[in-house]
Amino acid sequence: MGQVTYWAAMSDLLRETLREVLYGPDGLSGLFSAPGDGLLRAAHALTLDDLRAAPGLAGRVMALRHALDLTALRLADPHALLSDPTDPQGWQPTGAQAWRDELVNLARAGQALYDALYLPLTPAAQREAHGAVLHAAREAALLQHWRGLRPH
Repeated sequence: MGQVTYWAAMSDLLRETLREVLYGPDGLSGLFSAPGDGLLRAAHALTLDDLRAAPGLAGRVMALRHALDLTALRLADPHALLSDPTDPQGWQPTGAQAWRDELVNLARAGQALYDALYLPLTPAAQREAHGAVLHAAREAALLQHWRGLRPH
């Protein structure tokens, strides 16, 4: 397999993996989750009461969004900087609208990374993208686990 073909195949695999992490697998099971267990669904299931009961959880979601945003930006420009100055550590939404806004921003960041995976990527950029996808998978698993532990 030629090097160009190899890197194109890796980008395809990263896009498919990111799609599964964000939305869950198409089939009966995936590498990281079961159907309906994607990151976005797990984050959308969290309520303000959940976020109050688990300090730091909202900040983790924001930190993940920052990581996805920054990775997407850096894939296009290795010198890009994150434009959101909000410190995720200790961040708590001030109300339902602030949480909804953060969820919309998380979905946009996921889509921005997905779109950036169509760019011609160097091996270093591929590694950075792979790290961001694995980070998102880990955070999705944490949210899904937390969702399973909370009282219904």
